[in-house]
Amino acid sequence: MVKFEQISQKCWKVCEGNDCIETLDLSSSSITNKFSIITSFIENVSKSVGSEFDQWFVQFLNTYKLDSEKRFVVIEDNVPVLKKFVNQYIDSKNIDFTQFVDLTKAKKTSILFNPEEIEKIIRSSSYLKVYSIFFNSENLKLDHRLHKQMYNILVSDLDKDTIFKVFNVVKTKTFRYNISDKYMWDYIKMIQCKTIDIYAVEIFNFIMNSIFTLCDENKNPISYFISVVDESVKWFLRSVYKGSVVYDDSVATEDIQAIHIDNLRTYTYNDTLGRIERIAHQKIHAYLEKSSISTFGDEKTDKAIRDFDERVKNTKFVSPLCECLTFPILSMITGIPYEHFRTLTADRSVVISIYLQDLLKKVFKTEYESLFDIMSFYPQESCAVHTTYKMKKSNMVECFIPQMNTCSFLKFQDKVYLHKVLSYFVGRIARIDFIDPMTGRQLVGIPLSKIEADMIKFYSLLFSNKFEEEIGELKRLLNIDF
Repeated sequence: MVKFEQISQKCWKVCEGNDCIETLDLSSSSITNKFSIITSFIENVSKSVGSEFDQWFVQFLNTYKLDSEKRFVVIEDNVPVLKKFVNQYIDSKNIDFTQFVDLTKAKKTSILFNPEEIEKIIRSSSYLKVYSIFFNSENLKLDHRLHKQMYNILVSDLDKDTIFKVFNVVKTKTFRYNISDKYMWDYIKMIQCKTIDIYAVEIFNFIMNSIFTLCDENKNPISYFISVVDESVKWFLRSVYKGSVVYDDSVATEDIQAIHIDNLRTYTYNDTLGRIERIAHQKIHAYLEKSSISTFGDEKTDKAIRDFDERVKNTKFVSPLCECLTFPILSMITGIPYEHFRTLTADRSVVISIYLQDLLKKVFKTEYESLFDIMSFYPQESCAVHTTYKMKKSNMVECFIPQMNTCSFLKFQDKVYLHKVLSYFVGRIARIDFIDPMTGRQLVGIPLSKIEADMIKFYSLLFSNKFEEEIGELKRLLNIDF
């Protein structure tokens, strides 16, 4: 019989008899918090169906672990058998699905689920319970794209009308709170730049991605969804209130500090950066998928995306190119202050820098190619805060300043100042080992002389407002992606 043994909060052992088959390192999620629901269900299927299920389950898990590059194919091949055993267990319970539907209380405006739809929801949820030992485990999960495909395969019995009914339940229940808590929702909209309909979609996604898997086959899933909506809305309202007021140790009128108006700007900046990051991830994954298929075929696509995400996730240091190129340019395009970009973590800065590199190459074509090419690389070690590097092309700075007519660099008509700034920029990247996040290969031989030449021309024109047309074009491209 298949059994599960909990080692710690996020660690479970999968056993068959006295043998340990696999150790699951669970992700941080709502499913992990209630993983006992998953383990109890699989143990009940094992107990009901018997050794046939046990043998299949052990072989399925072992085959899945053997070939990390064909995991999706292994699961896909086993989906019919998975559904067969789960259906066999559900059928053995003789559940009366009509008990979850009370037609006598139905009105014209009611969102009514018939017994067949309730049954499909429970069966689909049961399929996902078995699959959850993979997608909810750090050591076994597929990448996000393949997980979505497998999820859709397992819930394929659910028709669009049923899913839309679930969404309508979430939306209707959420909007009812707008009647009793209208002013709080207006406050949330002002502070977090999110309307109540956005929260309704977020709750629906949460239910479909996590809560749907946790449905009890013996209980009405719609009632469960409604209770989740209630708790989610209360959590939203409570968390906003708690985050808006700060209390010291002693509670007194003078100790209460109301939220500052600048927090609205901060939420706006964070929302914009979050959208840029999501767009960047989508474009990078699409590029990796396309290039991997054309080079290696379908079997290498998932590995390329997975390896890229892993490298980015493990990035520890922000590239000096982000600080002196990516962040200033994005600040000009978005209007977000430069200092706000400096709060970005290393992994987020890599993704955003790759995205900006693509925009810059579309606008400037082959100009400043050496400078833009290293934007996508990340450093293996922390770069120096100070540098004594002196540019080799000092004469180019002296020759270039007069060509700028009456314009000045940062309002200083001083080539010495420009020389020092650019020496500092180049010096910080001169002796760093850079890694390509796309391939994992180290950058060999940084072309410093070409980078110097590109930097002298690019920064001189940038900070002298000579790139107004180019900045406008970058804004236009960014708006299209938004």
